[in-house]
Amino acid sequence: MRFFIILIFILLASCSSNPDGSTPKLRSSKNLTITEIKPNKWTAITRQNLEHLFQVYDLEPYLFTLDIQIESKAIPTSHPTLKLNTRYAEEPNKLLSLFIHEQFHWWAEKRKSDVNSAIEEIKSLFPRLPLQGMAKEEESSYLHLLICFLEYDAIIKLMGKKEANKLLKDLIYKDKVYPWIYKQVYFKFENLKVIVEKYNLSPRSSI
Repeated sequence: MRFFIILIFILLASCSSNPDGSTPKLRSSKNLTITEIKPNKWTAITRQNLEHLFQVYDLEPYLFTLDIQIESKAIPTSHPTLKLNTRYAEEPNKLLSLFIHEQFHWWAEKRKSDVNSAIEEIKSLFPRLPLQGMAKEEESSYLHLLICFLEYDAIIKLMGKKEANKLLKDLIYKDKVYPWIYKQVYFKFENLKVIVEKYNLSPRSSI
């Protein structure tokens, strides 16, 4: 009987949550703090896959904020706290791409002056933007041309070009996430690369 009481206590302790319904913060081996908001099966799978990605890849160069939240059906955001949803809970490659994307928004904040200069040159490269396949605002669309380039370039370095291209194709045609922007990242890769290198915006060359 005593054994079963201890076992129940351990199980209850492991399932305990904060007063707001979130799980206690978990810290990975890379000092990443992950909090599940309104925890459920999908937030747990997403967290586990994200932590596993840190076992597989060296993501240290792409960490610009260490406080991460995961919430089902939430809109992924970078600020004020980086938040992921569970859309890619069972698609680790896309989860990694989304995570890196939101991290680069923090990188852009840290390098705001250089990013603004780079965006002015990107505007010259794309003087007119279409109405479809963009971010909500024009300035955000230009910023995303830079962010999505950095994301794609990072995935190439981590997974190789073949896997990165497969992922990019899915984002454009299947998931329809910023389709026009990701198309330009693919077709104008070398042009964008010149701008990124000019302002030393590749994190691997700056850390």
